[in-house]
Amino acid sequence: MKYNNYIPSIPEILFKPLLIFTALFGVYLQAKLDGGFFRTNVYLYFTIFSNTGTAIVFFLFWILEIAERINKRKYLKPFMFTIKYMFTAALSITLVVSATLLAPFKDMTYLFSVKNLTVHIFAPLIAVLDFLIFDKRFHIKWYMPLLGLVLPAAYSVLTILLSIRGIHYSNGTIYPYYFFNWRDLGWWTFSKTCLGVGWWLIIIGVVSLILSSVLTLTKKTITK
Repeated sequence: MKYNNYIPSIPEILFKPLLIFTALFGVYLQAKLDGGFFRTNVYLYFTIFSNTGTAIVFFLFWILEIAERINKRKYLKPFMFTIKYMFTAALSITLVVSATLLAPFKDMTYLFSVKNLTVHIFAPLIAVLDFLIFDKRFHIKWYMPLLGLVLPAAYSVLTILLSIRGIHYSNGTIYPYYFFNWRDLGWWTFSKTCLGVGWWLIIIGVVSLILSSVLTLTKKTITK
């Protein structure tokens, strides 16, 4: 492979803490708003899950990249770059969904607050830039866009199961976002005023697939 002996650059290593700090600081502010940093149900929101998960992955990459540069040995494996890509795709979905489906229901004070901008705008953009600019050892396969669906799909299934069991979120309801409210929306309702949860899941799935495809195609273009 072209990058078998690749040694991480200084900018590549220094870029990682920027995401780690931004994501975790935003998660802290959001958790504080939702009742406490250590409340379990706070982490049942996709925004918190994707930011926290991405920060953990970036931290592991940061440590291993430092070790690679110091020891001139390769520690990061191909599957690790795949996992990083999956979390990057999930974080990009956080940005798009929050901007299109959630932002219209938020007031301007919240939209321009640090707690919103960090987890919904800055962290996703940093993650995407890191992926596009630095992940030179990422192996682009035809099925990569499909892997971008894994985390959103798993989250959706888990969320619906938890809501059926009556698990309450920090917003006081049994669903984290309005498009998961199967009790009021139904599953396959289709009208001018109401769209069922099943349709919302299809829409989000299509958006996720498109975003994942854009990420991989852009990466492929840059690599060439």
